Amino acid sequence: MQQSNPQESRDLPPVRRTSGPVPGPRPDSTGDGWGDGREDSWDGDREDHRDEDHDGDYAGGRPAGRVRRRVTRSLGVLTATVMVGVLVWAGHSPAGENQAALREYREQTVRENAVAASESIVPTAAEADLGTGPRLDGPAPGHSKRISLRSGDRTREGVLSVPEGYTPEKSYPVLLTYHGYRETAQGFHDYAGFDRKPVITVSMQGVGDAWEGAPYSKTKDGEDIRFTRDMLAALNTTYNVDRSRIYAAGMSNGGGMVAKLACREPRLFAAVAAVAGAYYSGTRTNCVEDAGRAPSFLEIHGTKDETINYGGGSRHGGTYMAARDLVEDVASRNHCQSTPVTTALAGDVRRQQWPMCSPGTSVVHLRVGDGGHTWPGDASGASGAASDSAEVTSYSLDATTEVWTFLSGHRLT
Repeated sequence: MQQSNPQESRDLPPVRRTSGPVPGPRPDSTGDGWGDGREDSWDGDREDHRDEDHDGDYAGGRPAGRVRRRVTRSLGVLTATVMVGVLVWAGHSPAGENQAALREYREQTVRENAVAASESIVPTAAEADLGTGPRLDGPAPGHSKRISLRSGDRTREGVLSVPEGYTPEKSYPVLLTYHGYRETAQGFHDYAGFDRKPVITVSMQGVGDAWEGAPYSKTKDGEDIRFTRDMLAALNTTYNVDRSRIYAAGMSNGGGMVAKLACREPRLFAAVAAVAGAYYSGTRTNCVEDAGRAPSFLEIHGTKDETINYGGGSRHGGTYMAARDLVEDVASRNHCQSTPVTTALAGDVRRQQWPMCSPGTSVVHLRVGDGGHTWPGDASGASGAASDSAEVTSYSLDATTEVWTFLSGHRLT
């Protein structure tokens, strides 16, 4: 299933006016042809009036000198009007006074303004500030390898995959993935299979097989976020990274970690995706509110999930948020409209997309009616290790395909 990005609607900008004919003198109510009569207030006129009174030279009931002056002024204004008209005509060449040409000019202006308006709302690609870190001893293109680096006072690990055909002459997107509670980086790498996508991927390893924000976490608030930033800095040093296309995806506790990254690091990721996310309070508090944007967000959750219930609940002494409520919070941070558009997909899957989000971003929720606390499409049975009992796996969709299709369609803006 291919996700679609909504486009914001915009009113067509007003048509720019073209220069019209130059207006002639405005007659006033006296009918003398001059409008405001200010010529009679001119000092020079008053001097001439005294002379005319002495001469007694009248023409048609008015002093002849005044008539001559008005004729002279009329000729001057007429000459100026003609000259301005010539300049206006010349300024519109080759359209001139040709109505068909003027109409074409106006229509062309409308088209140009429409293009300018559409371009003004097209997001401009931005680059995340990744910094630099130690050079990684990575695998050859088309292979994966366990790596380690120092982050804070710990040595952290992950499984790094470099896409086949990688060359330093071309920049590549980066995807960091976060396993579920009691899972491992290698296990997530194996069942998710993102190493087969055209992206530099690191399956991150949590301390004690867990991530911050959950009640059972072995790391302090901010420690796994630092690990994330340190890994990205090292990747930026080692490879040619497309810094406008940094992504994150996670399962269960890892989905909660991804939600926290979107909350705390909105300028870093273009898009994130969470599957069966465990949204404890530590994953959704103290969000950065003045970023001007939030990453695009895909949330996939099964309604038959008995470990992290679709409607929210409590576990390990802490409460977690309902999947739909979490997505609505994300939609609000992305300035989307409050009511989503719902589409029925294959099987018992409902796709909900919040429209009119910030330019370049989208928020989508896939409600999987036949899905439990597992990675949809995983035939290995390895996902959802934290479950107390075997849970149903949905094959109505393939989560890896859905996640990558969504992520790869977004850039940092």
